Order: sequence, then structure tokens, then C-alpha cells
Amino acid sequence: MDYKIHISGLAQGKYEYEFPVKGDLFREFGNQQVMDADITAKVILEKGSGWMNAHLKGEGKVTVECDRCLDQMDIPVDFEASLAIRTAKLGEDTEDSDEFIIVDPSEAEVDLKQFIYDYICVNLPMVSCHPEGECNPEMLAKIEALRAGETKKEETENYSPFSGLKDLLDKGKKK
Repeated sequence: MDYKIHISGLAQGKYEYEFPVKGDLFREFGNQQVMDADITAKVILEKGSGWMNAHLKGEGKVTVECDRCLDQMDIPVDFEASLAIRTAKLGEDTEDSDEFIIVDPSEAEVDLKQFIYDYICVNLPMVSCHPEGECNPEMLAKIEALRAGETKKEETENYSPFSGLKDLLDKGKKK
């Protein structure tokens, strides 16, 4: 998918663009947590003399794996972000930052792919779980069975037929 805005020959003013964001964007960046996406990224580009501001609004959903039951789940996405774009000859003490990017005046387009990807990822929760009671009950039963097995295993590992002798020794020392 192309996330480029052609800026050469663009007159001063406001311009609106819309980019559909699908799962292939995340796969392109090697993101394995996001399985699919259906997001609309709307960009309002305001162009002035030597500067541009891009205001991004993203709405939609991403499909991820539930961290508890491993079933797929949709997470709503709704965010806004802004990016300042300056035009300057590259190499003239110019450096991109988080607040703005530098574009050479001879450039014909601005690629917003990284910007859109980053802002979607930043707005995703650290932990993705279904609401209580909506997880896959079969998987939760398996997890609970494994936990129960670990508890029994720990109890049998801590048991020793000689553990009672230690108690007798401790009682003998107190006398």
C-alpha cells in the first residue's frame, strides 16, 4: 500500500487524504502481534511557504491474539497525531526529530508509512485480553488443569519422608 502524498507543485492550502490500513502494513514492518487491521487513516495536510503540517486521525480496529486464551480478538483504534514537515536542503545542519521531519525542496512526495505505523502501534494496549467472561472456555479449562498439575507437582517435590525428623531435631534443641 502506498502512503505517499505528492507535494511537488502543491499550492498553499489544506488538502485531505485517506489511506486504508490493512494487516500487510504490520507484516511489512515484521510486527507479528497484529494479525490483521481495518483502519482508516485520514490526513489533513496544511501547506504554507516552506512548511507543512500533517494532522492524522486513525479509526478502526486491529486483530490480535488474546494474551489469556490465545483466541483472536479485535481492539478498537482511535487516535489523533500531528507532524510538522519542514522543507530544507539536506545537509544544512538538518536532522529529523519526533516533532518534525525534513524534506528536501526537490522531493516530489512525503511518505507517511512509518508515521502511520508508529502511531497505531503506540496506541495499542500493552496487554490484550478479552473482557472477563469472554475468553475461550476450553482454553481456560486447559490452563487451569495445568496450574492444578503444577501445584500437585510442587507439593510432591517439597515432600520428603525425612521432613518430620527435622521437626524432632528442632524440638530436641529447644529443651
